[in-house]
Amino acid sequence: MEALLRQNKNNLIGLFQSVNRHKINLGSLNTWWDKVALIGKINSLNVPQSLLMNMLETKAEFAELQATLIENLLAEQLEQQHRRNKAIAQVIVDIPNRNLFERTADVGFLATDADLIAFLSKSSYSDTEQQDMHARLQAYAAKYSVYDDILLIDIKGQVKAQLDMLHPVKNTDDPVIAEVFQGKQDYYEICRYSCLRPNKSLSSLFLAPVRAAERDGGGILGLLCLSFKLEDEMVVLFNDLGSSSESVFALLDNAGRVLISSQPERLSKDTLLTLHDETQMLTLNHHRYLVTRAKTRGYQGYMGLGWQGCVLLPLVPVSEKREVQPATEKAGERWKGFSPSLKGIQRRSKIVTDDLNLVVLNGRIAAARSDADEFIPILEEIRNIGRQMQSIFSDSVEQLMSTALSTHFNDLRFDAALAIDIMDRNLYERANDCRWWALTTKFIELLPTALRSEPSQQTLSAILKYINGLYTVYTCIYLYDEQGRIVAASTTDFNKHIGQTADVTSNWQGVKNILSPQQYCVSQFVPGTYYHGQHTYVYNAAVQHQGTLLGGIGLIFDSAPQFRDMLNDVVTGSKGKRIAAYVERSGKVIGVSKGAPWKVGDALSLPASVTGQPNGAQGAGLFELAGKEYTLGYAVSKGYREYKVSDDYKNDVIAIVAEVNVGD
Repeated sequence: MEALLRQNKNNLIGLFQSVNRHKINLGSLNTWWDKVALIGKINSLNVPQSLLMNMLETKAEFAELQATLIENLLAEQLEQQHRRNKAIAQVIVDIPNRNLFERTADVGFLATDADLIAFLSKSSYSDTEQQDMHARLQAYAAKYSVYDDILLIDIKGQVKAQLDMLHPVKNTDDPVIAEVFQGKQDYYEICRYSCLRPNKSLSSLFLAPVRAAERDGGGILGLLCLSFKLEDEMVVLFNDLGSSSESVFALLDNAGRVLISSQPERLSKDTLLTLHDETQMLTLNHHRYLVTRAKTRGYQGYMGLGWQGCVLLPLVPVSEKREVQPATEKAGERWKGFSPSLKGIQRRSKIVTDDLNLVVLNGRIAAARSDADEFIPILEEIRNIGRQMQSIFSDSVEQLMSTALSTHFNDLRFDAALAIDIMDRNLYERANDCRWWALTTKFIELLPTALRSEPSQQTLSAILKYINGLYTVYTCIYLYDEQGRIVAASTTDFNKHIGQTADVTSNWQGVKNILSPQQYCVSQFVPGTYYHGQHTYVYNAAVQHQGTLLGGIGLIFDSAPQFRDMLNDVVTGSKGKRIAAYVERSGKVIGVSKGAPWKVGDALSLPASVTGQPNGAQGAGLFELAGKEYTLGYAVSKGYREYKVSDDYKNDVIAIVAEVNVGD
């Protein structure tokens, strides 16, 4: 950052309006001081030379302090801008990367779907069979609404089923198909143009081989292809990040080529950005930009295709409006996080001003002794100049302190918004999982007789075990009949509950009110027998056949480590300074990060100004919690896609990210 500042000082001063304004004002005062001093020297021959020397020395001190001030102002503004841009760039790459991680599990699991395998095993299909398969693909896309197309292609490269009937695939010569048919990997991921999505210039595709059952040899029958709505996802994300005319947001591939940008008219797809540093200057289409990029941090070992997030800030004066809410306007008097250099400039400017006052006082005495009354107006004007300079010092430092506080608040608010977004997106997947698995053909076929048939129980348990092996965010997955009696489970530890009525805290009875395969129900976040007496959610969906309730499926979410990992991911990089938590509006803590002084189930006394905020609201300020003062950012859940937006599920959670308010 120092090298960037040193090499581009003039450009960067023009970027930050306040720094440029202070530099111009100080320069004008310096020029006026020189003129006033010259007039005094010409017209006051009786004034001792020592007095003039003292004035010059004081002016030199001011000049030195001015240089320090401008340098510190510029460095602080650049650092704060870098922090804002780096945080945005990191989100631009990490949020889609997390999303795509879920897709790797989806394509691998759906490729083992018995109905898909049976379909591809046949050499010909009736119209009814074609319609049934299309309906099954539609049902999947209705649950996992992040896909805009699903393809089934046989071993000969022929499309046998497709979700998007408006854009039929006629050419399957994409080289990735040959790779999939080699079967060397569990799944394949590409992001580029593909003839498998002929209507799109950019496709994010996940492909996996569909194999015959082991009893039938396990050979490859064809492949499954899921088309992820990447552009749709990024448009929503760019808007959430505050896409504006100032900055251009972009998702880059591993070579620095633009995949998607927030302003394609300024930064078009396939533009190659030559980036060497995390933050650097770049000329693009005859415009100069301050560019900040971030590489993905990965998620659970998944690094995707090595994408990067990027923010391009044009070198035009940036808006420096503060984003602090009215309730926090006086927080600057209490916040202890200001840098020592800012406080040092304030102290030095006051000392130099006091020195100037002494020079003026001595000058008045000397002028009186030397019968040089004509020099007194000169002294007063110089003192006035000094006061104006001191005022600029004071105003600029206070403004920078205010900006620093605002930036800090915004950092915390941004982290809280990221934390709640990660939660909403994660739990969206849980709602999808339970609804889709409830449509498993074998569940519908065997559930009614499972308690009376040990082979049926074993078959169901084997399927549940396989699912749970792929989706490790659940401690157990179980099935129950229409009376709530548990009939099969994914883990042997849970077998002791088979035959028993499911615990009332699991909210299994909620499936009785489910009328559509699109519906689901979730337990309250309470201690449960099935989670070793700890708090968690249980997700439920109805297993139905032609509108008749057969029972349900229950997914026990492993909330403690999952919520902890989500929050830890957000506060990582703060060097242990920040802690985070998920809290219900009632104040009940449902998840905590490493180092947080609270535990799950605690009641946290958040003020009504936080708990009463509407969905999607964000803010920051200084708050006292359990006798300690924290600098705290918060964000209220707003849902993701249809989850908690249009699916009738209400579950307001507030993410908080905090630092104890102590000095350096």
